[in-house]
Amino acid sequence: MDNPLIPASNNLEVLLIGIGFMSIVFLIAFIRNLESRRIRSKYQQHEILLSSFGVQFYGVESVPGKPLRSTGTLVMTQKELYYRAKFMNRELVIPGEAISSLSVIDTFKGKLMYVKVIAVNFVNADGRRDRAVFRIPYPERWNAAIQKVYLSRNEPANNKPGQEEQAMENKKPAE
Repeated sequence: MDNPLIPASNNLEVLLIGIGFMSIVFLIAFIRNLESRRIRSKYQQHEILLSSFGVQFYGVESVPGKPLRSTGTLVMTQKELYYRAKFMNRELVIPGEAISSLSVIDTFKGKLMYVKVIAVNFVNADGRRDRAVFRIPYPERWNAAIQKVYLSRNEPANNKPGQEEQAMENKKPAE
């Protein structure tokens, strides 16, 4: 007698559901392994400072058209940020010395993004200001790492972080 409270009441249904679930898990692991191999073929392990899988890339502002949406891997080295799409042949390399700032935005190319995304502001190969937009897992880690590795060395020597605050404290009148 079939029990209506247990939808998979025979062993064959349970087995098929289990095989389907495991197939999906193995497919995800296989794709992740392919992404890792691509990254390892481009960079040595000691060169990689930070990497994330499952990064959404929305495009570069200088490229006309609506925002893109591709999923891939973002890698940070001492020299550059590198994005590689999972399935499409889409790559982006931003030299570290070209990065001028980071910002959190919710519109890109005139379109509402419906989520907060990170814009990496940089100077492109043509010498023009540009920005690439990403949705990154654990954005705080990426923000801190980019600030430390790229932006701190790109600042002029006479304008180190904290000097403005310290100068303001020194100018406060004594109470």
